[in-house]
Amino acid sequence: MDYTQAFEAVEGNKDYLVKTLQELLAVDTTLPPGSNYRQFLEVVEPHFLNLGFSVKRVTVPDELVKQIPLSLSGPRENLVASLDLQKPKVTAYAHMDVVPADDSWTCDPFNGKVEDGKIYGRGAVDMKGSIACFLGAMKVLKDLGIEPKFSVDCLLCTDEEIGVYPGARYLAEQGYFSNHILWLELGYLKPGVIMETLGTAGNLQCRITAVGKSCHSGMNYLGVNAIEEMIPILNELVELKKEVQARLSHLPAFPDPRNPYDMLTPMFNLAIIKGGIKENIVPGVCELAINRRYTVDENLDEVMEEIRRAVAKGREKSRLLDVKTEFIPMYPPMEINPENPAAVKAREARKAVHGDLPIVAGGISASSDLGFVAQNIPPEDLQVAILGLFRADNMLAHCADEFTYVDDLVAMTKEIVYYLGF
Repeated sequence: MDYTQAFEAVEGNKDYLVKTLQELLAVDTTLPPGSNYRQFLEVVEPHFLNLGFSVKRVTVPDELVKQIPLSLSGPRENLVASLDLQKPKVTAYAHMDVVPADDSWTCDPFNGKVEDGKIYGRGAVDMKGSIACFLGAMKVLKDLGIEPKFSVDCLLCTDEEIGVYPGARYLAEQGYFSNHILWLELGYLKPGVIMETLGTAGNLQCRITAVGKSCHSGMNYLGVNAIEEMIPILNELVELKKEVQARLSHLPAFPDPRNPYDMLTPMFNLAIIKGGIKENIVPGVCELAINRRYTVDENLDEVMEEIRRAVAKGREKSRLLDVKTEFIPMYPPMEINPENPAAVKAREARKAVHGDLPIVAGGISASSDLGFVAQNIPPEDLQVAILGLFRADNMLAHCADEFTYVDDLVAMTKEIVYYLGF
């Protein structure tokens, strides 16, 4: 059968894609707390069973989950759905969790409203839409009697949006990932261009606690103002930021006229600062949170050490009684060889759907749980194909009124059908 006939079948399953995505969006898997993974699996498992997959739930142990520095609830249940065809294996994977929906939404984030060719909901792009596309692709292949070229595992994973110990990390450590991975997240669409991701950044959180001495604001000479005495440390960190963000990775960045560099650079952000409890009290504590995105060209230990040095240098110029620095590695960085066989096949799939368009490749300073997966596979063996619903010209992931185009659901489903079936 020619793949164009399969593409016609995808078009005929548009209602299935929309209905399935609406079912997935209706389950609130907001993280934190991520309390409804079990409910989500109860919705999605029947789809896999109807498609001939076996299903298994794998729970991340509590002692590992406790490493995540947030308030979580419920078991961290991951799904391993397997279609064993006695062929070389491909592992498709996606995460089930979504970021919170704030009050600026103008529609119900868990309703799946369809309007003007768009389906709205938290996770429509990032990344429940991709799960619906995968299910739709497998349905089309089954309906047409097309046996996939591979044995297929689909892993649906927990806690990607906060890192530290996401479900994908645990599944990788337990051997559930093959070296051939179909990553259903950071595939980019842009009118007239095929965009390929070459890598992601690592993510390090740093918390600095400056300790002074509180007292009555009318007698401030009795205390040590932690906010004011944090300023020398802030100054040193700002200088470090300039140095860090002038470093260039060997990976190119996606073209953006707002970016001063053509190559991927690290990112250094003074993200949150807190201090004081009342205007008439000299603040005794000031807390600073830093978000540091580091590239594959950098070493995590060195990244942490240069922050420690900047803090120590600033403290020498302050009267603080104590300074505490805590690091929380959230995700490791990751690089993808664009000429690995899976990437080449993904390129073929996208061209089959979108035509012979120019290709733009680059790394991004966002982070992903694929970094943990890649740590468990020798670099020379890692094969990654990337397909997804992100639009480079309209980045809606994590935004209010997140939506995906129904036409994009259809296009991504075609890409997966081609990748697995042709």
